[in-house]
Amino acid sequence: MAVSPISGASRRKGQELLNRQCWNWGRDIERPEGNLLLEAGFFRRRPPEGEAGSSCYTLALPNGDSLMLWGFGLLYGTPRKGGVYLNRYQFQPVWVPSETVQEPIWKPDTIPTAQTPPSPRVPVDLTVAAIRRIADYEEWALAQCGLEYRRAVLRQWKRPSEQPPPQAVPQAWRALADAIDGQPHPEPVEESN
Repeated sequence: MAVSPISGASRRKGQELLNRQCWNWGRDIERPEGNLLLEAGFFRRRPPEGEAGSSCYTLALPNGDSLMLWGFGLLYGTPRKGGVYLNRYQFQPVWVPSETVQEPIWKPDTIPTAQTPPSPRVPVDLTVAAIRRIADYEEWALAQCGLEYRRAVLRQWKRPSEQPPPQAVPQAWRALADAIDGQPHPEPVEESN
């Protein structure tokens, strides 16, 4: 059994926003004035020497929660409910147990994908919490660096974007969180092979 906790429209919107957000984070890391993620309180862990993979940026949050970022997606974890992994290009929440959230992860294929959450609502709640943290970060980045910084970041992105302008991105994330949070309770769906 697999759970499909997010509607197709919300998943498509989340995929568009997360792909762009990962681009933003990548530029924030390379910002000439200094790594903005480190400035925001994230801790950087690089893969061990000789091991291929993406650096992991982790933000320790109050109450023991954490937000982990890679170029390929994010994982929002809690001590009690486990975590939810969102791939940059799919925006299909994957629930992972708490002990997995503590392990170093460098590549997307090392994230367990065949886990059943304690309830269908858990991935939804974790996804909503992750989205709200992203909105908070974007608000902070705009306040810290200014609107022109985000505009310049987006001008470097060689993809056409009909997404909201930078100043509207935090609200777009919050609207997505509200839409996902307000969806009917997810029901298990059979996985087809």
